[in-house]
Amino acid sequence: MRTLLPVDCSERYVSWLNQPEINRYLETRFEPPQTLESVRSYVSAVAERSNEQLFGIFLDDGVRHVGNIKVGPISNPHRVGDVSLLIGERDCWGQGIATEAIQAVCRYAFVQLHVRKLSAGMYAPNRGSTRAFEKAGWRHEGIRRDHYLLDDSPCDVVILGLRPSDLPG
Repeated sequence: MRTLLPVDCSERYVSWLNQPEINRYLETRFEPPQTLESVRSYVSAVAERSNEQLFGIFLDDGVRHVGNIKVGPISNPHRVGDVSLLIGERDCWGQGIATEAIQAVCRYAFVQLHVRKLSAGMYAPNRGSTRAFEKAGWRHEGIRRDHYLLDDSPCDVVILGLRPSDLPG
């Protein structure tokens, strides 16, 4: 895992954001199709924000970009932040890569950014994401009933949270 830079953006990364099977639970699916330019612009914009950090998840000694994880926005007065995740390479789903990235970004947020609590929300049918966060020690904090629309039907959002004392090991 390392800070994602505009130079890391590739057509492969762009394709994740435009594939319905991969973007099914991402809000980007409601936007116009992503382009290399729009993705690089997003990565640059996040890099300029002091309250967000976007990391790329890389395998094969840092060569193969398989996903991203972001911490933020961080509310400095409350020292809380959000975590969001995307594993774009389907062959990496269910391999524990997401859980490992979640644990790493949490340690970073607690130690380096002095965040006291992290939160994440995911569409209820997105069991893979929920399991990855649970394996990383996250706890259920609630459900937002019928909060989003999925396939034009109301869908619950699962809310999870993590404090430093919740981290495994």
